[in-house]
Amino acid sequence: MYTRNVNDRFVRSALKAVDDVNALDPQPDFVIFGGDLAQTGRRDELEQGAQILKTLKAPVHVQVGEHDWFLDMGEAWRSLFGSPNYSFDHKGVHFVTIMSVEEPDFWTARGMTAEERMATVAGLDNSLQGRFEVGAEGREWLRNDLARVDSRTPIVVFSHSPLYKYYRAWNFWTEDADKVHALLGRFEYVTVIHGHTHQMLLNRIGNIDFYGMLSTAWPWPYAPTGLPKISVQMNRADPFNAFDACGDGQFDMLTSGAIDKLYNLWNRDPVTVRASYLASKGAKDRPLATTLLSY
Repeated sequence: MYTRNVNDRFVRSALKAVDDVNALDPQPDFVIFGGDLAQTGRRDELEQGAQILKTLKAPVHVQVGEHDWFLDMGEAWRSLFGSPNYSFDHKGVHFVTIMSVEEPDFWTARGMTAEERMATVAGLDNSLQGRFEVGAEGREWLRNDLARVDSRTPIVVFSHSPLYKYYRAWNFWTEDADKVHALLGRFEYVTVIHGHTHQMLLNRIGNIDFYGMLSTAWPWPYAPTGLPKISVQMNRADPFNAFDACGDGQFDMLTSGAIDKLYNLWNRDPVTVRASYLASKGAKDRPLATTLLSY
């Protein structure tokens, strides 16, 4: 988000999401913020966002987006939140938060300033940057992290980019997604909760279920070049309504290892996405309450 003196609309939407979560009874086990806390990567933007997230009653886990990183290559982010790759165990589930917006260096040879690099990465339609990726270092970290986890343990991965190849022209894409999938292949239940696309998305590839987060800002239009072939056209956001198609959401982690996902669209009725197999495998499970504050 921009700082208040530049544009307070994004601050107001973030505060609304915080109010939604703080009003829940019972409170969630924890909150995840899905990345792009800043707009142009400036420290004052990140510090402002961090202060807002501190007003949440529940514990908060934060992941990094490209808008948070490419001005200073993560210097401010690391000083506020630590490593972008980390994991934790909670009620029998292994949660992983992974940096998924690495990029090949396109800026050094071009003599770009930090601001030019940030503006290029933040722009969707350009021919300069590559595709996002977890990268060799991130994959090695993930390999080592998962090595100690039993294959029967449910895995939930939080990433910013989708961890699959959705729409290349707008970098809704993770170039090394197949290599990441291979690292997750031995687990029975794997769920990826991702940001970046600002849309409700549901996908399944092999043993992995993917859910796209809602955004608290920037309701997403359709690409001018058209939709991917498998996409279903939906009603789009009202451009004159700042909250339309935006919101927050929650997920319930079932004891079976499956997930129920609820989207809380601020100007529409909440939408529940439930895969059909959950009706038989998860109907009698007791949910572990976990809430997702998405961006």
